[in-house]
Amino acid sequence: MEATHTNKISAADLQLDSLKLGSNNEEFETGSRSEVCDVTDRLASQAQRRLLLHTEDLAPEVYGRLPFLDAVRAFASRHRQSRFLVLVQDSRRVVHHGHRLIELSRQLSSSIEFRRPAPEYRHFHETFLLADATGYLHRPIASRYEGTANFSDPGKTVEWEKYFMSVWERSEPDLELKRLYL
Repeated sequence: MEATHTNKISAADLQLDSLKLGSNNEEFETGSRSEVCDVTDRLASQAQRRLLLHTEDLAPEVYGRLPFLDAVRAFASRHRQSRFLVLVQDSRRVVHHGHRLIELSRQLSSSIEFRRPAPEYRHFHETFLLADATGYLHRPIASRYEGTANFSDPGKTVEWEKYFMSVWERSEPDLELKRLYL
């Protein structure tokens, strides 16, 4: 699941607001927080059925912002079967400081679910967001904004989705996050 950086197009070179999920098959690189936020917002706002997020700590500066939360709310409202599945490696920061996505999940409990990876998967510290098995944003170092994205690469997206679902099936709800509901 290693990203290749053979194509050197950067998000700054593109008009991100013109990218369409399932249509624009062009891999590009992100390098800043604003680029990562723009891409996550676009992926979430265009997804129809499934969003999958593998994250270190739910990065509130990316996944706790109102534009992203609004996109997730709209996504969850599109179809009864829309699902946003989130694997969180370390929820301590979320539990200590709170997170808007956790609050939103209370309102949309049938659409958003969180789990903590089983111990054998906790060595994987990359972050990725997958949209409808076709678009992705991948950051190999979770604490940095450098990464790659593509709005229409089912081959690569399916590879990450297989990994995600194998981890998901072996994971359990995060007890720390469950305590936030009490």
